[in-house]
Amino acid sequence: MMLRKDERAGSVSETARLICRQIRHAENARFLRRMPGFELKREMPSEIVDLLCRLQEVESASSR
Repeated sequence: MMLRKDERAGSVSETARLICRQIRHAENARFLRRMPGFELKREMPSEIVDLLCRLQEVESASSR
């Protein structure tokens, strides 16, 4: 049986809603944080660090 495009979109949004709801459960969140694919990188990208340094330099110069 072929699903129409709007039927597929409805099931996708329902699936996304269910997944989001499950991720919010504390037990699932703890489990996911331990998985390598879901861990957060602790360091900022060098581009962000460079921009923050530049911002600090500009703020220091304008406050003088």
